[in-house]
Amino acid sequence: MNILLIQYKMIGDVLTSTIIAEQLKIIYPDAQIHYLISKTALAVVEGNTAIDKFICVDNKEFDSWRGVFTLARKLKKNNYSISIDAYGKNNSALLSRIVGAVQRIGYKKWFAPWVYTTAIKNSPDSAIYKTGLSLGSRLLLTTSLTQNVQWDLLPKIHLSESEKQEGKKWLLENGLDLNSPITMVSALGSSMNKTLPLIYMAQVVDLTVQESGSQVLFNYLPSQKDQAFEIYNACLPETQKHIFINAITPSLRDYLKVLHHCTTVIGNEGGAINMGKALDIPSFAIFSPWINKRSWNAGEDGKKHISVHLKDVKAELYGTKKASAFKKQAQELYQHFKPELMFENLKKFVDGNY
Repeated sequence: MNILLIQYKMIGDVLTSTIIAEQLKIIYPDAQIHYLISKTALAVVEGNTAIDKFICVDNKEFDSWRGVFTLARKLKKNNYSISIDAYGKNNSALLSRIVGAVQRIGYKKWFAPWVYTTAIKNSPDSAIYKTGLSLGSRLLLTTSLTQNVQWDLLPKIHLSESEKQEGKKWLLENGLDLNSPITMVSALGSSMNKTLPLIYMAQVVDLTVQESGSQVLFNYLPSQKDQAFEIYNACLPETQKHIFINAITPSLRDYLKVLHHCTTVIGNEGGAINMGKALDIPSFAIFSPWINKRSWNAGEDGKKHISVHLKDVKAELYGTKKASAFKKQAQELYQHFKPELMFENLKKFVDGNY
């Protein structure tokens, strides 16, 4: 029995949707689970034993109709019994339809009647999910397959012992002390509307170092180097002594090997925070003003995992509107999210995790 799971991107979503594969293996332990994802996301799901095959595609294959048709005809040969479209976009829906699994599951959308045999309303039970509604959204897609959904499943990143040793070696080679705390900073988001103003981030790093004495690594892409250094240069001179600004891992998988050894991960909510949680590392997440906090604050307990959102401290800026309505005003709203508004929670986080 072959089952196709489609997520494609982004990295955090690809990681989160692995809980669908975990649930499928519980229901059908002998099934072959194929996971269709972006090539760039493979690093976060490698080694997951619930997934038997990764179908890694690039933009050319998935972002054009011709590419989708070609890919679908190729996948159709696998004779899938079930397909689950967790991505839920036009291209993944078309792929689902052409691949033609006997049972095709996806979310209720305008195209659902023409694509899926089972369409699920994306409304996770808030009584079950006090935090992390995105997890509930994923597992809802398995409710037509079993009455015993394991609602407590969490995404996990799997590293081998040799990979963990490689991460330790990298840290030592870059001058870090493994006997002292190490903080990974999600310095920059995936876009500027998911990035705390750089001067504000510098103040967050300053307070973290003042309170913990931690060594600091910045997570950033080569293309973000100038912005990362802007944060570094805005930090206090004493803080800068703790930051290993040039210590950058060569790949995402190498980053995970290093992150495994970090004491905490703090900064912009997104892939870096989600990866930290999947490695069971304490996290302090700063949400973008337009992102729905309840969707992505999985595991928040006020101690090991804490998150802050502008709406929590400046609700009057939102009125009766949802956070998602302010995507275009994100930069303007960020100016109101001054670091002192999050310092109480940050100090609480540092006190409990260092």
